[in-house]
Amino acid sequence: MPTFKLTIEYDGTDYHGWQVQPGMTTIQGTLEEAVARIVGERIHVMGAGRTDAGVHALGQVASLRAPFSHPPDTLRRALTSVLPPDIVVTAAEEMDSDFHAQRCAKWKRYRYTLLTRSYPSALDRRSTLFVPYPLKRDAMADAARMLIGTHDFSAFQAAHSSAESSIRTILKAEFQEDGDHFSFEIVGDGFLRHMIRIIMGTLLDVGRGRFGPEILKVILESRDRNHASKTISPHGLCLLEVSYQPFTIRTA
Repeated sequence: MPTFKLTIEYDGTDYHGWQVQPGMTTIQGTLEEAVARIVGERIHVMGAGRTDAGVHALGQVASLRAPFSHPPDTLRRALTSVLPPDIVVTAAEEMDSDFHAQRCAKWKRYRYTLLTRSYPSALDRRSTLFVPYPLKRDAMADAARMLIGTHDFSAFQAAHSSAESSIRTILKAEFQEDGDHFSFEIVGDGFLRHMIRIIMGTLLDVGRGRFGPEILKVILESRDRNHASKTISPHGLCLLEVSYQPFTIRTA
């Protein structure tokens, strides 16, 4: 039975996250229903990561083994034709039988986007967090750089997390400006539950002037969730990419 790798884009607004949950509409569940319509049986679809309710993706990756003998792009087109319009399969590839979307992933890249102006947006309201007050952007950038490296991120994980280890390696953490949009991009070998949203909430408090940039180092070393800021809204967060190759710094 062939193994397929799917790359998926979705608007997570109307879903209770990636993972199947009884009685809830999820991305994984919706994909498994679509696969069943195509191949005639329920197939487990394994995602590279479990995005939270309301989080979006441009490059989520999933793997599955299915009795499908046609070219992979036929599977892509068939799935997209039966999926709701807020989920699109953008690529399909046949892989070696040992490919696993989660276990084989080397790193993931996320972006959290702020809309920094005096009035909100009707079009961007589902994908940006509206911030109508000035931010100390240089301080936020300085604070973000303290995340780079291998650390215990206990202070930046949701309470009662089921992760076996809270050690993660951050490869990149920086801000980018594009007009009214101020975005935080972070690359790591993995992320704990709510980790990016808690980090972003803390960086926003730095931007407001509540803390200096050095607070990120203090919070990391504390390993205490109570020292970090609140978990910020999910709708500004997007999974941009999952890679199966070693990380390299991109240059223009």
